[in-house]
Amino acid sequence: MTAEGAVARADPVDSGWQWLSPRSLVVRPVTDLIRLVPVLAGVLFFGSSHGFGGYWTVVFAGLAILTSIVRYCTTRYRITAERIYLRHGLLSKKVLSVPRDRVRSVDLTAHLVYRLLGLRRVSVGTGRSDRHGGGSLHLDALRLGDAEGLRAQLLTGSVPVAATPAPAAGQAELARLRPGWIRFAPFTMTGLVIAGVALGSTVQILNDLHLDLANIAPVYRLAVRFDHLPVSERVLSGAITALVAVVALSVAGYVALFWDFRLVRLGEALRVSRGLLTTRTTTIDIRRLRGAEFSEPLLLRLVGGARCLAITTGLRVGEGAEHGGSLLLPAAPRAVAQQVTSSVLATAGAAGAAGDELVTGELVRHGPAARRRRYVRALTAALILIGAATIAWQAGVIPAWAWVASLVLLPLAVALAADRYRNLGHLLTGGWLITRTGTLVRRRCVLSTDGIIGWRIHQSWFQRRQGLVSLAATTAAGHQHYVAHDIPAADAIALASSATGRLMAPFLAPGPAARAGAS
Repeated sequence: MTAEGAVARADPVDSGWQWLSPRSLVVRPVTDLIRLVPVLAGVLFFGSSHGFGGYWTVVFAGLAILTSIVRYCTTRYRITAERIYLRHGLLSKKVLSVPRDRVRSVDLTAHLVYRLLGLRRVSVGTGRSDRHGGGSLHLDALRLGDAEGLRAQLLTGSVPVAATPAPAAGQAELARLRPGWIRFAPFTMTGLVIAGVALGSTVQILNDLHLDLANIAPVYRLAVRFDHLPVSERVLSGAITALVAVVALSVAGYVALFWDFRLVRLGEALRVSRGLLTTRTTTIDIRRLRGAEFSEPLLLRLVGGARCLAITTGLRVGEGAEHGGSLLLPAAPRAVAQQVTSSVLATAGAAGAAGDELVTGELVRHGPAARRRRYVRALTAALILIGAATIAWQAGVIPAWAWVASLVLLPLAVALAADRYRNLGHLLTGGWLITRTGTLVRRRCVLSTDGIIGWRIHQSWFQRRQGLVSLAATTAAGHQHYVAHDIPAADAIALASSATGRLMAPFLAPGPAARAGAS
């Protein structure tokens, strides 16, 4: 209490502790009860035979309402000229304090219940351990007007009395969702993820309800009919059913995540808005933008698609591009993704023509040693698997046709090695470091040299035999390190020195002339 008072007196601008929206008293019990639907269903089903199922339902509902009241009464936030404060907790009170100059992004999200009540959840990215969620500040929930005003206040440094939307003339639209982009949905991993989540949730609910699907008449008749099919027809029908389900879920997930997608520039900020049932608006301070990533997953690349992600501080990464706040463009035509990446780089300081070259220009190859290393690794792995299949065939574990099928790994390994080397490259031009790598997901990362805070050089035993190293540029943005794999050692040192000469100077030996002058 004394520490808080001292901070308040030291700060000349104090807006006072503010409450969250009273509507959170409604939305929290509703969302909590929705999460507890499987448990409540199990309690009702089990308790109905003992006569106390309804009482437990009332108890759960009462606890949800009580916790909502406690959260509302114990949560406050305060915005001063220097810092953001969030205070919460009943038995264990906590005060989270974040300097305003560390604010990197402001994220507004709202699921269906929030939208019906005119609420938003505000997430303030601070660039401090945001990769693991440790440095983010969340205000849940604020009225839409208050959330918009808070976003403008934190990103511009002003103190608006009310939220005022930016005028249409001040907006520069960089991308908008087109219905034709939905054709790329089946070639993403969204359908498999949704199918896995749906299957897990279904199994959990069935276990909670103590239900056996085999006892349901339609399911039982379908299972009996399926069992009477020949093996080939069962495999074919199962594969077709799974394929149709994954495609349908992929399309549904794409529409739900990216409906009404827009990427616009508003002054010194980029704003991404998207979502059908749950809306999300992410605002990125351009001053914190350190580059962009042009991403081409294998299946998406085969049909001419790509994505674009921001390399910036304060946005969580590593949880999937569809859900991460760093996504600037969902699966879309490659030409559109290239154009958006060039436009984003232009906002970060690259000129228009230079921005196009950063995305589509040729890169420096890493030489025959890097090519040989890829072929050796791919063929070695294939030969090991073929050898294991040969031993298993001779031992009678697998049939002969399985051993013959394993021989297909040799041409696949050659194709994989060729593609991996073709995708390998780097370039340093105009204050930008470009790295490209990957086969399953080919990534072309364009990083501003101003954002590089260090270098990491890794060399394995095999790399030492061939004079190669892996050079990683470390930064506070994005994945925090961007690697150029298997570069000749001399080229790696020259590249790091050219990109950040002052940073590398203490680690480089002086030349003969410099040593003679020093003596």
